[in-house]
Amino acid sequence: METLIRTQLEPDGVLVATIDMPDRTMNVFSAGLMDALDALMDRVDADAQVRSVVLTSGKPTFLAGADLVMVRGYTESAKTSTHAQMFAKCGRLGRQFVRLEQSAKPWVAAVNGIALGGGLELALACRVRIVTDEPRTQIGVPEVRWGLLPGAGGTQRLPRLAGFEPAMDMLLGGRSIAPADAVRLGVFARSVPAAQLLDEARAEARAMHGKPYDEKAKFANLAQADVPPFTEEGARAIALRHGVSEADFDLYPAYSAIVDSVLKGARLPLAEATDVEMTQFLRLMFSPVAGHMVRTLFLERLRAERELAAPKGTAIERIAVGPLGASHKPWIDALAKLKVAQAPDADLPEGTIELVDAQGSGHRVALAVLDSALPQAPVVAVLAPTGPYGRVLEIIGGDDSATALLSALAPRLGALPWRTPGPASVLQRLRGASLEEQARTAVKCAAMAGAGDIAFIDVAACLAGVTPAWTGGPLTWLWAGREKLVPAFDAGSRDAWNRLQPALHRAFA
Repeated sequence: METLIRTQLEPDGVLVATIDMPDRTMNVFSAGLMDALDALMDRVDADAQVRSVVLTSGKPTFLAGADLVMVRGYTESAKTSTHAQMFAKCGRLGRQFVRLEQSAKPWVAAVNGIALGGGLELALACRVRIVTDEPRTQIGVPEVRWGLLPGAGGTQRLPRLAGFEPAMDMLLGGRSIAPADAVRLGVFARSVPAAQLLDEARAEARAMHGKPYDEKAKFANLAQADVPPFTEEGARAIALRHGVSEADFDLYPAYSAIVDSVLKGARLPLAEATDVEMTQFLRLMFSPVAGHMVRTLFLERLRAERELAAPKGTAIERIAVGPLGASHKPWIDALAKLKVAQAPDADLPEGTIELVDAQGSGHRVALAVLDSALPQAPVVAVLAPTGPYGRVLEIIGGDDSATALLSALAPRLGALPWRTPGPASVLQRLRGASLEEQARTAVKCAAMAGAGDIAFIDVAACLAGVTPAWTGGPLTWLWAGREKLVPAFDAGSRDAWNRLQPALHRAFA
C-alpha cells in the first residue's frame, strides 16, 4: 500500500506528518489521501506518546486542492445518486476537518508553497498556521473559477478568521494572495523563511501541549458580527459589491451558493455550518454548470496543453518582425515580453513576422487578433486577449513545421496553441455569435477536424472568451441541449451532426 503521509515522532511528543503523494508533482486531495488522513487521526487520538502534530508537505508545494478528476466523478454521480448519498460522499473531507480541528491534541500547519482550495481548507482546520514567506507561495480558494465552492469548511472558517468582507473577496474572486496578505488578514499567524518553517511549527506545537481546543482563541471573528442576515436580495447585493456582474450572478450558480453558504452558516457551530456549506456544494453538483466547467477548463484543458504542445526539440532561434500598426498592439505588447532574439525587418509585409528555427529555416506568419480582418496569407496566427482562464493562439494554415514553431511560440505568449481546420478563423466566427449559431459553427468545425479534436474546440472557445465558461463550450452546450437544438439545424449542420454524433456520444454521454 502506498504511503501518502510519512510520520516521525520526536522525543518531545511532536509528530511531524509529511504529505508526499508518490508519482505526483503536487499533493491533491484524493480518496486515498482522505483514507490516509483518517488513519493518521486515528493514530494521533490513540497514541499517548503523540502530544501534537505538525502537518507539512514533502513537495515544493503544500497541497493544491482536490483532485478534479475526483470532483468530475462527483458531478457524474449526481446524475444517478440521491441527495443523501451525495451528502455522505462529498461531505467526507469537511467532516474530517471538523474532527481534526476539535482534536484534544493541537495540529499546526507548516505551509510550504502553494496552498489552494482543499489545501488551504486543511490548513484552516489546524489550530495554528505558519507559512513560508517565499514569493512563489500562493494562498487562495479558486473553486469559483471551476463553478464550485470550497466544500470542506472554507466558506465558514475564512470569515471567522479574516472577517466577512476580506473573506468574500477571496471566495468570490478566486484569486490567490501572498503570504504577507494572508498574515495581515489573520488567515495565518505569521510567515517565516523556508529554512525556519519546521522549527517554528514544532515550537508552536510544543507550546500548546495539554491545552484544549478553544474556538474563541482561534477565531478573531467568531461572533460574525459583521455578517448580515440572509435575504435573497442581500445575497445578490453582496456579490455585486465584490465585483460580480448581474449577468454572471444569474448564469454562474457558484456565486449565489458561496454567499448563501457564508450567510446561512455564519452563527452556527462549525459542524452545523459545514453541513450548510455542503448543502450549497451539492446544489452545484446537481447543476450541470460545474461539471461543464471542470471538464472543459481543467481536465480537457490539461489534455490540450499536452497534446497540442510543440514536438520536443522545437526551438525558435530568432524572430524577424515586419512593420506593425495600431491594430497589432496586442502582438506588439506580447512580442516585447519575449526572451527571444528579435530584429525589425522592413522587407517583410506589414503585420508579418518570420520565425526562424534552429536549422535557419524561416516561416512567415501573418498576425491577427480577434477583432481584426483576417489577412490573406498561407499562415495566419490569431492572438486572443488574455481572459480569466488564459488565452489562445489560433493557427490557420501552414504545414507541420510552421505549426510546430507557432506551438513553441504560444506558451511564451501565455497562450494555448490551437490549429484550426479550414482556411478561416473559427474563433472569429464564434465571437459575437449567439449560442445557437456557435453550436452550428462548432459542429461543422468538429466534423472537419475529426473526432480527436472535439474537446479542444470547447477549450479554445472558453479560453478565448468567445463562449461563456458556464456552457463548457459550444459543443458541450450543444450536447446538453441537443433535443431542442438539432431539429432546428440547417442541412449542412445536420449533416455534420450526423457524422459527428458517435464521437460526441463518446465524449459527453
